[in-house]
Amino acid sequence: MAVLASVAMGTSHDKEANKAKMKGFVEQAAAQNGDLIVFPEYVLAGLPENPMFVFNPDDARYQHENAELVPEGPSTQYFIDLAQQNDIYIAWGMVEQDPDDWDILYNVVVMVGPDGYVGKYRKVHLPLTERIMVYPGDGDYPVFDTRFGKVGLMVCFDKAYPEVARSLALKGADILVCPTAWPALEPNEDDNDYKAGNVFSFARALENMCFFIDSCLAGQFEMGHSRIIGPNPMQVCATTGFEEGMAICDVDVREEIVKARLYAMAGSDLLKDRKPATYTELAKPNKRNPISGDIGQNED
Repeated sequence: MAVLASVAMGTSHDKEANKAKMKGFVEQAAAQNGDLIVFPEYVLAGLPENPMFVFNPDDARYQHENAELVPEGPSTQYFIDLAQQNDIYIAWGMVEQDPDDWDILYNVVVMVGPDGYVGKYRKVHLPLTERIMVYPGDGDYPVFDTRFGKVGLMVCFDKAYPEVARSLALKGADILVCPTAWPALEPNEDDNDYKAGNVFSFARALENMCFFIDSCLAGQFEMGHSRIIGPNPMQVCATTGFEEGMAICDVDVREEIVKARLYAMAGSDLLKDRKPATYTELAKPNKRNPISGDIGQNED
């Protein structure tokens, strides 16, 4: 069994205040015997002042001023201590400074645990003005062993690309962890509205028959509704509302995955029944994705 928690949290441009608020949620989860708590994207130093479709150099400057090294930076060390004190794994979103080039930044999710630093993942798919402020990661799509199963990391817009979650699942991930800052597109979005960011989360859980933890910022621009989705179709284990809060549930990770892969689709295991030899077109350069060569070149 594992106790999983997903936080919806509003932030400010006060890193220490954000860390103090996160500490409160960690202690709250630990009091309920939590094994893993996941915080949103950009939670450490806060979002840019402007929405992602409006670029302001001041927003980029703020991220540069607040970026840190990982894992040697002070915030990662702070959360390592907090994880050890509370016997819990913690994952959160922040901006990382490249260790070799001070002017290169990455949007990362970092995970630490009772035994110290676990690992990080640098976001690959950068939407709108984010691609101006940070660099994409190299697509390593890491999976880490924990006491409650294998955890794969991704960030926000990555969930719009099924290849990311599939890569993690094929590496053995039982739980997909996805900090987000996904804006509400309509004011009436709720748990039963499978639009935009919601539908991607459910699809990634269903098609890989594993758990998906969605942790979204609350407040301006954001939709909240951090949730824990199980491997069975539309299985919501726990969710928050539009306001700050923590979704928490006690689940048998392995048993739920086994049940999904044996019973959810009449015995159709969506990983086992794949036919990867027929998907060769996915990795070929083409006009939409010119991995090599000229974009106008005929790639027959």
